[in-house]
Amino acid sequence: MNILSENFELERYGVKVRLATEQDAFFILSLRTDERLSRFLHKTDNDLVKQLEWMKAYKEREHKGEDYYFIYTNDDGPFGLNRIYDIHDDCGTGGSWLCKPDTDVEASIATLLIMRDIMFDCIGLQNDLFDVRKGNSHVQKIHKMMGAKMIGETDLDYLFKLSKSDYQVSKEKILQLLNLKE
Repeated sequence: MNILSENFELERYGVKVRLATEQDAFFILSLRTDERLSRFLHKTDNDLVKQLEWMKAYKEREHKGEDYYFIYTNDDGPFGLNRIYDIHDDCGTGGSWLCKPDTDVEASIATLLIMRDIMFDCIGLQNDLFDVRKGNSHVQKIHKMMGAKMIGETDLDYLFKLSKSDYQVSKEKILQLLNLKE
């Protein structure tokens, strides 16, 4: 397993990605507290001080290679975010995926592709183990399109697994469908 450097950046599919910093706290909070966007995520208090404290603790986890929070930008500035967390052995969890409401479909899907590219190619993980709220059928469909398989459920969530090999097979089809170029 590889640890990303604190100045990690990548540009792919017309989108730039970098690791979140404390300066991103307001942007992150604005998406995570938007009731429409975050209805399927764990609740976040609308408290900038608490978000800054969380970001400080996150940066320690990032330094250890346990957790990575990504900010996605284009020419108009930041538009999306997601995370890779619970990293252990050859697995991690991709999640906390949010994009501003006016984000086009291609850019939104590109953030998921980039997160998985980082997870599998940069960090060297083999599996993404994640959950999706049962009511979030749109996101369930997107993950299945990427090759994820449902492996269980809880009262609130469906549990999924996406292997690197299944992702690689599906990725090319998605890139063609959305006319995205690496």
